[in-house]
Amino acid sequence: MDTEEMYRRGVADAEQGTPHPFYYEHYYHYRRGYNRTRRRLYWLGDGSGPRPLVFRLAIVAVVLLGLGVGAYSVLGRRAPQTIGAPAVTAQPTAVSNVAEVAVERTPIFPTATTVPSPTPVVLRVGGLARVSNTGGRPLRAREGPGLQAPARAAFSEGEEVRLLEGPEEADGYTWWRVEGASGTGWSAQRSPEGMEWLVPITEE
Repeated sequence: MDTEEMYRRGVADAEQGTPHPFYYEHYYHYRRGYNRTRRRLYWLGDGSGPRPLVFRLAIVAVVLLGLGVGAYSVLGRRAPQTIGAPAVTAQPTAVSNVAEVAVERTPIFPTATTVPSPTPVVLRVGGLARVSNTGGRPLRAREGPGLQAPARAAFSEGEEVRLLEGPEEADGYTWWRVEGASGTGWSAQRSPEGMEWLVPITEE
């Protein structure tokens, strides 16, 4: 027998439900046709008895799926009802008053000690002054405050004089009545350019 004929014979024996033992054991194509046909008949049923269990379970699953789809289509159209929950009112929380406590801390750096500045020395009646910044020329002393008063004494640069009166303003100068080695008179405190001629000094 050829291959195709053995295959058809295996199919025919499978439909009858009785295999040929010799053919089934020695011919591959017979066995192949027989096995395929038996599997097909198992899943589809051979018409002589009840359907297989798997086939019946599949039918039940299809029926249940249809029922579920129908129930969803009917019940899903209803608008869901919202049940209102009672509003919760927040209760005020009592906050205890916390006293602020000042923490005293030791400074990292030592506190700077303030040193009082020395009192500046200024011209004053009864004080001393030194004739300065005259360029080596003597500082004239006049009979009165002003450029029109005649000169009556002259003090050399570096000489110390004592202030007797003043100050007086005249002719754009500040005048002091001073006393030195050559006499007394009124001398100008500074030049028009601000150069100090009478510089105060501290008495020792």
